[in-house]
Amino acid sequence: MDFKKIENIFLLAFVLLNIYLLVSFISRTDLQYATTNPTQDFTSDMRDRGIEYPQTLPEVESEVYYMQADANILLEENAESLKNQAGSVDSEGTLYTSILTDPIELEGNPEDGFTEADRTLLDEFVNSSSVLFGDQYKYLRYDREGSRFIYSQMVNGIPVGDGTSEISFIYGSDGDIISYQQTYAGPMKEQGSSDELITAERAIEILFQNNELESGSKVETPILAYQRTLNLENLSMYGPIWLIPVTNSNDSEVFRVDAIDTNGRILSDPTNKPDLEEIDELEDTSDMQEPTEAEE
Repeated sequence: MDFKKIENIFLLAFVLLNIYLLVSFISRTDLQYATTNPTQDFTSDMRDRGIEYPQTLPEVESEVYYMQADANILLEENAESLKNQAGSVDSEGTLYTSILTDPIELEGNPEDGFTEADRTLLDEFVNSSSVLFGDQYKYLRYDREGSRFIYSQMVNGIPVGDGTSEISFIYGSDGDIISYQQTYAGPMKEQGSSDELITAERAIEILFQNNELESGSKVETPILAYQRTLNLENLSMYGPIWLIPVTNSNDSEVFRVDAIDTNGRILSDPTNKPDLEEIDELEDTSDMQEPTEAEE
């Protein structure tokens, strides 16, 4: 038996095995680097295209629940208790429209910005007896396109961001708040088990990968919110989404990204929410309740 030949064969096999293991190790290291550092490339590409984005992103609970709200007409049932305003409820009992007896005067404006005093004034009004269930709402954002301040119902510390449970203060051309509209989903309860969320950074990446961010645009701070995902006769279900305001030279838009789907699902603007009417004139209040004065 040629032991020398056998020795050479084993030596060659050993060398080839080591080469294979070395190549596998290098490939796996490169794959791990690409997997654990995906944001480096996408943020660099965004900078190259002149897209601004927040350097500090919100940190939220990693898991949240789907929420259930039972159908109700709580606004219709309680509207008569409101003071210092003329108001009406729509035919479904879910949208309350109010015209204030005493307009809310603000210091700021959309062009130069609003002041902390303006926000404080609106916060105090929301938490007063002039608004139904106001203690459940918090300021969400100013809608420049619609000229309105938006307050949303808070559920487990998360705002309902689809319009089905919000208070909109309409900013008038004279610089005062002369009216507001309110929707209210009602009390909510957790359903099922909690779901893991994608991060705010991942939500921005999804928009970028789907060519939703134009060159030169500015990405505002994402907001974790709830959106109605199921609307039945007796109940509604709400799931978590990321609201991402984006502005560019021409206009502004709020994108909605599913906060659970890791594959990246961009949602359309809800079409099943109540339409918020624009109030341009105050002459016609024939279908509204007469304003009542607050008791002294």
